[in-house]
Amino acid sequence: MRHQRPVLTVIATTVAALAILLLGVAPAQADQSTPPGKAWVRAGHLVPGIGSTRIDLVPQSGATTSIAMSPSASYGDVTEYQKIDPGDYTVYVRPQGASLDTAPMLQRAFTVVAGKATTLAVLGTVDAPRLVALDDDLTPPAANTARVRVLPAASHAQTVSVDAMNGPTITTGAVLGQATSYATVPAGSWTLNLTYNSGLSAQQSVGLASGSVYTVVILDSGADSVQIKLITDAAGAVATPAGAAATGEGGMASEISPTSGIQTTSRDIDPLGASALALALVLLAVRHRRHLRRAPMAARVER
Repeated sequence: MRHQRPVLTVIATTVAALAILLLGVAPAQADQSTPPGKAWVRAGHLVPGIGSTRIDLVPQSGATTSIAMSPSASYGDVTEYQKIDPGDYTVYVRPQGASLDTAPMLQRAFTVVAGKATTLAVLGTVDAPRLVALDDDLTPPAANTARVRVLPAASHAQTVSVDAMNGPTITTGAVLGQATSYATVPAGSWTLNLTYNSGLSAQQSVGLASGSVYTVVILDSGADSVQIKLITDAAGAVATPAGAAATGEGGMASEISPTSGIQTTSRDIDPLGASALALALVLLAVRHRRHLRRAPMAARVER
């Protein structure tokens, strides 16, 4: 009898653990799909009047392999983030289809810092384009809020002010080619009101998800008007880096979130099958206990 309790304890513990596992109520394990020591880097072509370009990132360490950020970026395109090793690089911008030995239109040195997110953006005007490294802050905002910055990239709008109608002001007097700081906005559907060039205005509806981070890019639209392209920098409460935004209805951009950042795993479990297995294990434990109770009696009869 003295071995009965330890055996039952083991069986009961096993039953409980299997039941919890199979019923899917165990805490999901965090999956860090971004290896430690990496950085997030993406590229954007935001100069009207310049044709499609290729943007490459070349290590300065002597490595011969370049990283193609985009082989054919057109005006308004922003690529998905790529995971890049930290170190010193040179960014090259060339016409689409040009070889790597073609003289670049633009180039600049750039240091990739582990754990940071950066947008390499071609900004400015067709007469004075420049290559800029923008710091992207993917820190998740508070619950039920989103963070938004504005990046004017429209030749028709030298200065831009943006406010959410019946809501907060996002920026005032933003300058062409210069990203603003992030503003906090309550999550939800908003109509953004743009005032540019001291009098002209435009409105566009957007949806801002709780816990997400966005860049509102102002682009040329037609001969003398502008539009918004909403780019998701990070999606969700864990600030998963997101990729390029595809233009949708009314110039809005739908969110594309590549597999990256911290995500949780889930299991598709058949509750009835799991319950049946758990019940079978319980019955096995009861049967084993009854066997242990009968064993001493049988021993006395044999003596």
